[in-house]
Amino acid sequence: MVYVAARWPALVKEAVLLGVRPEDAPDATVDALARCRRSWERTSREADVEALVRDQLVAAVGRRPRTDESGRERAARELLVLAPPTLEELEQEEGRRRRATLRRAVLVAVPLLLVGVGYGAYLATSGEPAPKAPRSDVLEDAAVTLVTNPAPGVVWYADGQLHLEHSVLAVDGLRNMTRIGVGVVYGDDEGRVVYVADDGSRDVLGHTDPDVPVAATDENGWAAWVETGPPGDGSSDDSPSPGDPSLDDSRDVDRLVVVEASTGNQVTSAGVPPGTRVVAVDGDSIYFENDSGVFVLQPGGTPAVSPVTPAVLLDVRSRIRAFQIDPGTIQVVQSAFDAEFDLAGQGAWLAPDGDLVATRLPGSDVVAVYSTRSGGAFESGIAPGDHVVAFAPGARLTFAYVVAPDRALPSHDLELRTCDLKTEECTVAARIPNTGGTPVLAR
Repeated sequence: MVYVAARWPALVKEAVLLGVRPEDAPDATVDALARCRRSWERTSREADVEALVRDQLVAAVGRRPRTDESGRERAARELLVLAPPTLEELEQEEGRRRRATLRRAVLVAVPLLLVGVGYGAYLATSGEPAPKAPRSDVLEDAAVTLVTNPAPGVVWYADGQLHLEHSVLAVDGLRNMTRIGVGVVYGDDEGRVVYVADDGSRDVLGHTDPDVPVAATDENGWAAWVETGPPGDGSSDDSPSPGDPSLDDSRDVDRLVVVEASTGNQVTSAGVPPGTRVVAVDGDSIYFENDSGVFVLQPGGTPAVSPVTPAVLLDVRSRIRAFQIDPGTIQVVQSAFDAEFDLAGQGAWLAPDGDLVATRLPGSDVVAVYSTRSGGAFESGIAPGDHVVAFAPGARLTFAYVVAPDRALPSHDLELRTCDLKTEECTVAARIPNTGGTPVLAR
């Protein structure tokens, strides 16, 4: 809002110079600024906010009646610019746009649904099987409560409630999620890939196998998955290498899709053989595996694909890789320092900054936490007999658990614990109803 106050008069005049009618210039500028809110924090930290606002302003002007070029400079010079919008007004504009989008989707979906019902009735009488109903890209408005998260820095889901930094919303069927800024990307029971902003607004980005976690990174806000929706229209500019077993340029096979989660803008896509699974996104590298091995794709013109290793890749964060080299051993590789550690464990989850790796000890549900710099083990903060239901390593040597305490009966609450591994201090941040569902912690 400091930016809005400082730049408002210039932006309104710029809208006139771009061709919008003077009387429409404030509305166009509010429209553009409202569309910048979702990605503002990351853009202000990592990129050029002026370019973001300019792009949105050009798009907002393009959605309105235009004027002739003659007289634009004079109109901009003589325009009386009133006070800038408040934060509440920008939020209202964003909400109005989302409701309008939902209404348009319904206007399209309802006639299609009626046609589908009629066609299904016809097939039912003709003896032919009806095709499967298309999956919906429209999410119903979720009930949102504004509340401060009792576990700062930890995003968690339990009992049908998704707890973000400043809000809680009702979500059905969430299976896995990764933090992106103050929002998350999650996969659900229906295979939808969904981005959720901190204000509770949601957008469907695509569809994937619900049993495969969606890979994402907070570093640049990218999410990647193998799309299982309708085949693409062939508009992608990728050109897989002939004979490369990792990619396939046929439009009849699966598509590996990479998008900027907060905007839904596609970064790249590539044809891949059936059975391909995205393992991790680390910076601008997308790691995926199929029957031919493990590969890394780096967008930019023609996607560059090179094999990584035939071993089982488990996770990649901050250029640190974790592999399963045998059923009871993981290997952590620090390429930058030419260091690697073989550690006892099954499965591996790296912290966002790469400083920690968490695993379960072979043949048990005991969680072990190691330093990726030294290979040494940390005190986990879990008492003997406590059952760890979910866990997630955090940045700056922090850790979060959902625990069923040993002293509790099955009907008693679970505990969300946060630990500072530097001081070996743990806190019960929240109690979670033990309703039988599995809680999920964001990576």
